[in-house]
Amino acid sequence: MAYPKITVNTGLAREIIASDVTPIPSPDSAIISGTSTGIASGTADVDTAFALEDSTANFLLATPPLPVVVGDLVISIVAGAGTAAIAPITGQVITLAADIFPNGNETYAIVKANHLIVSGETFITKGVNVGDIVWNDTANTTAVVTAVNSEIDLTLSVDLFGGSETFNDDYEIYLGGPGGSSRIDSAEGCLLYVGSSLSPMTAAGSYVDIRVKTTAGNIITFEKFPVGSYLPIQITQLLLTSTTAEARNACVAIW
Repeated sequence: MAYPKITVNTGLAREIIASDVTPIPSPDSAIISGTSTGIASGTADVDTAFALEDSTANFLLATPPLPVVVGDLVISIVAGAGTAAIAPITGQVITLAADIFPNGNETYAIVKANHLIVSGETFITKGVNVGDIVWNDTANTTAVVTAVNSEIDLTLSVDLFGGSETFNDDYEIYLGGPGGSSRIDSAEGCLLYVGSSLSPMTAAGSYVDIRVKTTAGNIITFEKFPVGSYLPIQITQLLLTSTTAEARNACVAIW
């Protein structure tokens, strides 16, 4: 007698982001969220070649996330371009590797590569730890926390918020980390509902490639898998590489 191989009867589900770096977060992970702010932001008010000059700023202020140091990325928000800070740096002037403020009146932001910096946040108080999973909800990218530097500053395994297009993106942090203390037993693996962001759907687009890591640690690709179906195996990770682009951020994990 034929019988269904998969029966879904649960209330636990989560939209997920494909990643070669991070596993699927536990369904019971506590989540904190917000918007990245970077080190500083403002408006240039003096036209100085190959420099950012803001007479109202104090770039050397010894209050985190300041001071600005050599290597920090200075972004011209108007131009959508960024370049590294180089020496010398003073309280009001940051010397730059490129002239990205040619008019001297452009808005700017300053960030640090591989960091999530949020002014006014309380990462330590809220229990963020090394190994916790971080999602950039705007760019649909993920990383893990590699260091908790202060209440407002985390170091990440991947540079999620250090670019001219990502410096002020939204984030979510899943507390407890992969295999952390908050993880429930049923989260060791999940079913994957295969979705697609393709619109309108086409006959060819109704089949996608899905590459996953199973609970046994196997890496496998399901080629030409039908959209709207469940994978016939429990998984811990939806991989970015070799997964069809339209399915990378359109699948749902179910426990």
